[in-house]
Amino acid sequence: MTSLLSKSLIIITCSSSLLLTGCGGGNMSNEQMNTIVGSVVGGVAGHQFGKGEGRTIMTILGVALGGYIGGQMGKNMNSYDQRKVSGALDNAPNYKKVSWDNNETNSSYDFTPINRYEGNVNGNRVQCRDYIINVRDKNTGRPMEVQGRACRNSRGQWIPVR
Repeated sequence: MTSLLSKSLIIITCSSSLLLTGCGGGNMSNEQMNTIVGSVVGGVAGHQFGKGEGRTIMTILGVALGGYIGGQMGKNMNSYDQRKVSGALDNAPNYKKVSWDNNETNSSYDFTPINRYEGNVNGNRVQCRDYIINVRDKNTGRPMEVQGRACRNSRGQWIPVR
């Protein structure tokens, strides 16, 4: 019964997140999108680390922690940062770090695209890139590193998919 509950929770979380990101389109804020993506990634990671009865708890903790980290990254990134990320995804060679400071959000960024390839999103072949982004809050000095994947949508915009 617990195994069925765990699997159901993961399926519901992933499905609802995908539906929400698809339905939200251009109306979702970066914070909302990153919270959803972070929750899904955290839930999957938590599910992998949990064992037996603790798997459900680890999945729930992963969803909560992933959502928090994703939301914090999304909250800190404004349109200037999003343009920098898109530019790096469009133009930077693999493993070439692109760095910038944003005085408006008081954050500094190191963004490294890792590779470029064709992916499959909803049955369509699309251009994708994996990346690593390091963000440092200049007020607290607190660093955060996130590894992710972005793919182009039908409008040519880079959308985080993992």
